[in-house]
Amino acid sequence: MTVLLVLSACSGSGVIKIKDPGPVPDLTTTTAIDFSAIGLKGVSSRTTTSVPLGPGGATLRGTVTGPDGAVEGATVHVERLVGPTAGAADVATAADGTWTLPAILGGRYRVRTWKAPELALTKPEIFFLEARETKKLDLRVDRYSGGSVTASIAPDPPVVGQPANLFVLVSARTVDLGGVVRGTPAAGVTVDLSGTGFQLESPNPTTTDSNGVAQWRVRCTTVGATSLSVTVTGTSFPVTVPACADSSAGPSEPPTTADATTTTSRPTRGSTSTTRR
Repeated sequence: MTVLLVLSACSGSGVIKIKDPGPVPDLTTTTAIDFSAIGLKGVSSRTTTSVPLGPGGATLRGTVTGPDGAVEGATVHVERLVGPTAGAADVATAADGTWTLPAILGGRYRVRTWKAPELALTKPEIFFLEARETKKLDLRVDRYSGGSVTASIAPDPPVVGQPANLFVLVSARTVDLGGVVRGTPAAGVTVDLSGTGFQLESPNPTTTDSNGVAQWRVRCTTVGATSLSVTVTGTSFPVTVPACADSSAGPSEPPTTADATTTTSRPTRGSTSTTRR
């Protein structure tokens, strides 16, 4: 195709012939452009995965004591807190229970201590340390060893004259290498129930199952509070259950002992108490 362009002017006119350039190629594409080979200028930043404790001009020192006096070889775990992150250091106590952490920075600190397998401070000390401060921090650990018991009964509360299922979870307490007090269910342990206000209707003593739970079928004999305890490997533990209710408002009989494991409430598996004794 030939296009004629007609021009006119005061001095005359002319005709310019323009050749057809042909079809225009299609340059549309959906292919993504690869920028991986193009270098980008770096951004100034610093990623921190821990908080430094020093060097600085502050000092922490103190003594760790327990039920038997000064504690040698206890771990004192010191953390310097900055926002959600922390830097930490562990210090071992000397023969007289003393410990020192010098040349540290000021700031917010959290400190706890323990000595596995039975001594621990379960509530850490949290405080602010000045940049040039020397702070004396004496710490006391408690003993977490031996057994602990947790009881529950169904129905709750028990009703005078009505049978009830009594459960007692027996756990062995210990302090792990990280200073955490843990309870391990004590399986196959003989447990002897004694007290007043209940009539026993199942064998006693009995043995804990694989989950550390001993159970009895009992019946309230009087309205009000009862006095119960269990003896485990020669140690007596008080058992706390709700007071017996009047039979006039009592529920129907609970399931039999054989069915109680799956149909009634019982202590949470593996639970333990860290109540200081």
